[in-house]
Amino acid sequence: PGLQNQLHETELDLSYNDRYDGVPIPDAYERLILDVLRGDHQHFVRRDELVAAWKIFTPILHELEKKKIEPIQYPFGSRGPKESDELIAKYGYKRSENYTWTKK
Repeated sequence: PGLQNQLHETELDLSYNDRYDGVPIPDAYERLILDVLRGDHQHFVRRDELVAAWKIFTPILHELEKKKIEPIQYPFGSRGPKESDELIAKYGYKRSENYTWTKK
C-alpha cells in the first residue's frame, strides 16, 4: 500500500486500514495517475487485449443472460461458497481450513 515501490510479504488481506494502520492509502485513481506520470503501463490494457477479452467474455455473458444463471451467494467475509470446494476437489485439491487471521 501507499505510493512506494517497496516489496512487503504479507497474506492476501484486503483490509488495508486494519493491516497498515497509519499508512496513507491512496485512492485507486491517485495510484493510476501516478503510474501515468511515471510512464508505467502495467495497469492499463492495450486495445488488442481488450478486443480479445471481449471476444472471450461476450459469448459467456450472453449465455448467462439467456439462461438467467444467477451467481452463487455466500456470506460477506467468508472464504466463498461451498461449491468452490466441490469444484477444486474434482481436480484433487483441498482448501486448508487451518488458516486464520486475527485482526490487529
